Amino acid sequence: MSGFHLITEMLLNQMYELKHSSSFIRNILTSYQHTMRYFFLLSSLIFFNLSYGQTLVSLPIWNPANDQQMRRSDWLIEPQSAKATIYRTENNKDIILYNGLVKRTFRMAPDLACTGYKNLINGVELLRAVKPEGRLTIDGKDYNIGGLYGQKENAYLLPGWVDEMKSSDSSFHFVSFEITPIVPRLKWKTSMWTPNKNQPTGKKISFKFRSGLERLKDLDVFVNYELFDGLPLISKSVSILNNGSNIFKLERVVNEILGMVEEESGVVGSPEQMRKPEGIYVETNYAFNNAMRYDLSDQTSHWKADSSYTSQVNYNFQTPCLLEIYTPSAPGIDLQPGEVFNSVISYELLMGSYDRERRGMAVRKMYRTIAPWTTANPIFMHLVSKNDEQVRTAIDQCATTGYESLILSFGSHLNMEDTSADNIRRWKTLAGYAHDRKIFI
Repeated sequence: MSGFHLITEMLLNQMYELKHSSSFIRNILTSYQHTMRYFFLLSSLIFFNLSYGQTLVSLPIWNPANDQQMRRSDWLIEPQSAKATIYRTENNKDIILYNGLVKRTFRMAPDLACTGYKNLINGVELLRAVKPEGRLTIDGKDYNIGGLYGQKENAYLLPGWVDEMKSSDSSFHFVSFEITPIVPRLKWKTSMWTPNKNQPTGKKISFKFRSGLERLKDLDVFVNYELFDGLPLISKSVSILNNGSNIFKLERVVNEILGMVEEESGVVGSPEQMRKPEGIYVETNYAFNNAMRYDLSDQTSHWKADSSYTSQVNYNFQTPCLLEIYTPSAPGIDLQPGEVFNSVISYELLMGSYDRERRGMAVRKMYRTIAPWTTANPIFMHLVSKNDEQVRTAIDQCATTGYESLILSFGSHLNMEDTSADNIRRWKTLAGYAHDRKIFI
């Protein structure tokens, strides 16, 4: 954080303490505090964003005419010319993520919040309400990450309302940002036949947050977005850095909160019974149970009711229109001094159709893009081996008949948990036998 920003936070924290010590001046200082935060934050972002060496004015200016452009080509079939780009609006109030297929808008002051999430394939706006960027449960207490508060009506959002919304005193507040190219998560190389050997490309923006509360002053929180080239896909994650000497217990990290337009309305019905919004498809890197189907393996997507949406049709306010991404059963984590905790990564793919085949094609293209190793298609043999000699025999058979790879399947005599030198030497010898015959094992 720059010295300019440290002074800003000190002034705002002093106003926060004064406001709560005297009811006589509470209302005046509340309004003044939000105004000062907006001024200092915007000035710092434009001129003094030294912590990352980037300023708001270095970003290209958004052209509103882009909103009027309709997609004439099918992104599932034809390559897209528009690249992932991060813009600022001419009034320097907003940052926009745009790649011709998806547009996500963030208001930066008095705090950072997503105020628009639009599918440019069909022109559908997904958001109906502004929510925090995330939520942390630390030592038994919840803290929002950014967000704007005071929306008049939660069924829809009018642009003019955003200017009137306020920040929260208890949350982590936005202080700066960094933009970099997307970095591959896996250093992957292959000599197998693979249709796509290219890693994904695009832009990453990390929003940095800090808290004005004394007990949380040593925590830096980063909300990371990745916008991919060529498909309506954005990933999101949260990283937490402990700069202090105290240990913090992280009991839950919610890395995404979206107040979305409901899929259907019902006077009665529970979130489990009603249809969930189908304009967005979400997968994370935290899914398991061997179902071979993501919806059954998903551990992190939680569609909830939104009690602040009081004008909904459902009499008991139970419409599933609030999406939160988090791991519900992960144990509490002790974040040690100097350590970084990284949340799950949510991949948010916008859907432009209800057609089952097109939705399936979109998911498959997402995988081919972000995980190109899934396009490898080797000819392989499954072997349930009982001894080393059977493995050598199978390798010889593969080499003779044109197979490319040998897989030791379930029930084979390989003990993966035996890390002794003798066992490693044994299997290194067998791997060498296979590689000498141009067979992967």
